[in-house]
Amino acid sequence: MNNQPSNSAKSVPYLTAGSVPRQYPWLSEDQSCDVCVIGGGVTGALCALTLAETGRSVTLITSHEIGFGDTSALSTAVEADRGATLTELTRNMPIEKAVKLYRMGLAALDELENLCHSLDKASGAAFSTGFARRDCLLFTDDAIELELLNHEFLARKHNRFDCAFISREQARDSFSFDLCGGILGKACGATLNPYHLAHLCLMRAAELGVNIFEHTAATDIQPPPHSEGSVIVTTSTRRTIYAGKLILATGSEGLRGILSRKRRRSAALMISHPLIEESPSGWPGQCIIRTFGTPKQIYSFTPDGRISAECADSPNRLPLAENVGAALRRLSRRFDGRSDQRADQSGTLARLEESVGFLFPAIASVKTDYAFEREYVTAPDGLPLIGTHRDYNNCIFALTGGRGALIEAQWAAQTAADICEELFNEDMAAFSPMRESV
Repeated sequence: MNNQPSNSAKSVPYLTAGSVPRQYPWLSEDQSCDVCVIGGGVTGALCALTLAETGRSVTLITSHEIGFGDTSALSTAVEADRGATLTELTRNMPIEKAVKLYRMGLAALDELENLCHSLDKASGAAFSTGFARRDCLLFTDDAIELELLNHEFLARKHNRFDCAFISREQARDSFSFDLCGGILGKACGATLNPYHLAHLCLMRAAELGVNIFEHTAATDIQPPPHSEGSVIVTTSTRRTIYAGKLILATGSEGLRGILSRKRRRSAALMISHPLIEESPSGWPGQCIIRTFGTPKQIYSFTPDGRISAECADSPNRLPLAENVGAALRRLSRRFDGRSDQRADQSGTLARLEESVGFLFPAIASVKTDYAFEREYVTAPDGLPLIGTHRDYNNCIFALTGGRGALIEAQWAAQTAADICEELFNEDMAAFSPMRESV
């Protein structure tokens, strides 16, 4: 193949490249509400809808168009484990906590599935989330890593997660590429369009009375000195919002400004032209395929029948670990995701395109339609910031990001609803903005 992405490739996020489903006005009058949501991505949209369904008055503002922030650059593949194995998680937490996170991820995936099907049914054929449940293959073709992968499999089986170990011999009957071993998780992932999900959530939220304003940035936030006061939000349109509670759902941008310690990460993503064949040979069930180790390479199908290839979770300023076989190591060499290495951007994306042809030779003439990179930050432990902080009265943090953003968005929406109902959910304590690791 060529050493550059396809000449026709667009360096813009694939999700927002089409027509905008709906536009909203900017804020032209002062507002009073029970809850003000700042952030027009999928997290803010889920929070606004969830709270509106409880009968609260909600105002949502965003500094740009709906879904044009972090959401626009998300992958269409979502996995219940948020891209982190039990083995990886137990480096920073007890195994019991890691298992609980995985189970919470599966529960959030079930909730997203129910929500997406409901939204799609109500919207008709105009556009949809395209939600489809998928199996997930976690594999290695490095014999040295096989023992670690087997350890991960035993941990999952011991904790009764639905999975099977795939040997090299078994893989030859189904997959078009060689591997030393893999873990096939049953229905533990999904593909969907996060941008459409955000819009459909807000369309339903608007029907429930939520006021939505685009191109309206929060320029100043004044939490009340006591819990009974209102949060005062001053906006870029010179209007003011008085809210009983504030939800900060500004994604990576919010994390950058709040975290005293942070991990900078990058991801490169290529999206192919739509394929002619719906189920190409060597890729059973359009499962989500992920390499073992860090950084990760993830292969999946978009809802409209394109191949998505991503090199994700690369710590900034660290080289890509050589954690797959010789061919993939050659294809992914030198990727480190640094924002100051734009000269290597086209090479990184070209290698992703080339890797698709290597893994799936039966798929004819894979050409890149969209190719772009994104940067984001996470907390040191890789978990979102969801919940309240003693120094910010009546403010709820719903800061998510990275590969687990959709799962975390569902957690954030439910947590925000629980807080407004004055309910305590001990499972959410792991995400507290006041935890020691932040």
